[in-house]
Amino acid sequence: GASRTLELQEEGMATARLRDSDLRNAMKDSLDAYASGKEAFFDFLADDVRVYTLESSEPMLGRKAFQKYFGPTFARIKRTVELVAEDVQSAGELAAIGARTIQVTSEGVSVAVRQTIVWDKSSGQWRMSHIHNAFAGQPIAVGKMPKTARGIRVLNERIATVAATVGVAQ
Repeated sequence: GASRTLELQEEGMATARLRDSDLRNAMKDSLDAYASGKEAFFDFLADDVRVYTLESSEPMLGRKAFQKYFGPTFARIKRTVELVAEDVQSAGELAAIGARTIQVTSEGVSVAVRQTIVWDKSSGQWRMSHIHNAFAGQPIAVGKMPKTARGIRVLNERIATVAATVGVAQ
């Protein structure tokens, strides 16, 4: 598994360990559920979540809308997820802002995604209320490279599919 160093910048101090174990667990469990394609992933989203997907500059509004968009391919398309880097800052007792880079590999394509996630605990449990995803570089083919025009076309289709299925709220 990926190393998970969750750190919190404290005013006037060096980096310190994130102290909120509920938030740490929500972050870990949501990433694990995303990587595994488990429906429980959607439980980590606030009802009114705003999700900026990789394909759009306009946000998708609401958990139901995001689940309708991402759900059909979520469990069907398998992926591996590696946490590359992650930083978290407290925004009071009921909010935190995280920034991370994940490497998602699926269907022979690997893509680095930079995410900004606002975590909110106003409902009593930590939920993601805002997620912004952006490519951190270009998707790349992993494994055997295609040698024919058809193979290249299939790879390009996979890249497009992965961009949609990464959907990444995680």
